[in-house]
Amino acid sequence: SWGADADSLVLLAVGRLAAEKNLDMVLRAFEAMRAVNAGVKLVFVGDGPLRENLRQRCPAAVFAGMQRHESLATYYASADLFLFPSITETFGNVTIEALASGLPVLAFDSAAAADWVRHGANGWLVPVGDEAGYASLAAGLAREPARIAQASTLARSQVAQLDWQQIAWQVESLFLQTLGAAAAPVPSVQPASPASDTRATNSV
Repeated sequence: SWGADADSLVLLAVGRLAAEKNLDMVLRAFEAMRAVNAGVKLVFVGDGPLRENLRQRCPAAVFAGMQRHESLATYYASADLFLFPSITETFGNVTIEALASGLPVLAFDSAAAADWVRHGANGWLVPVGDEAGYASLAAGLAREPARIAQASTLARSQVAQLDWQQIAWQVESLFLQTLGAAAAPVPSVQPASPASDTRATNSV
């Protein structure tokens, strides 16, 4: 339904379709990539006040609306590159979701992307505010899609140690520390290095 085939390069953007998400940069990256690779496709997952505006400006894009659970996981797993140009996030869970799905990320160097994306390994980072650099890097990736395929092999391993048990331990430890009690040792969670390719089996 996306009009994609085996030679297509599918870009994915997930989240609220609103001004604070900097979605103009998604369109700009898409156009830069499509100018050098006619097989590039763009898929938006999510809804919001900009949906109709984006549809009018980019009729070639697919607007999938809100997706959850297994359906959302399918979108992540079916794409080739995750575009995340927001610079207003306090964290950005979708970055972790994309990586956990084996989907490389192109983002500005902030929030979750700054912690978990390793430039040139599981994705690419651009200095905050460098919109020309974001579009230029996107175009370069469209010229060499093998770089994207290579990054996908590392994407999941970078976030393999993040799971709900780990988060529960961290929260419990903070509560106990606040109450003045001795907390049980909490396993340390650190962003993985590009060298630690352990090939996780976790899914979104």
